[in-house]
Amino acid sequence: MGLGGTTKDKIAFKHPVVFPEKLALDYILSWSNEGDLVFDPMCGSGTTCKMAMLNNRKYLGCDISEEYVGIARERIAMFECRQLRLDV
Repeated sequence: MGLGGTTKDKIAFKHPVVFPEKLALDYILSWSNEGDLVFDPMCGSGTTCKMAMLNNRKYLGCDISEEYVGIARERIAMFECRQLRLDV
């Protein structure tokens, strides 16, 4: 799928396999409600956490790789800042 088909976040591609945002979104909207906690035990580049946050869910992600957790944190931080600016 590549950039644009999976995500527009270039940072996500520091991870070798990027989960499609649309697929994560479908799972999140189908199986949770606003305010629920979404847990991703292999969060990789943080796609599930990002989509949970953008859809008013709490999120918890972990990964065995410190490098991947760093990518996810950096990626999510970009959108947390945007969320804060939109709420002001």
